[in-house]
Amino acid sequence: MSDIDVRLVARMRAAVAALPAPEQAVFLLHAVDEHDFATVAARLGIGVDEVERLLASALVRLGRDLGVGGR
Repeated sequence: MSDIDVRLVARMRAAVAALPAPEQAVFLLHAVDEHDFATVAARLGIGVDEVERLLASALVRLGRDLGVGGR
């Protein structure tokens, strides 16, 4: 892995670690472990609508923290 790749992975890990716990849990279960929304909701004891809200919030935060998007 190149130095740039190593730095990017480190930034991504730090950004995920900085997420609030509920957003981090939803992000990891869905985006990393590849569970569908219903499975994530069942595992966390929340509704699918809350999974969607938390995932959207996590993605916005990660995009902001990683400098992705139209700023």
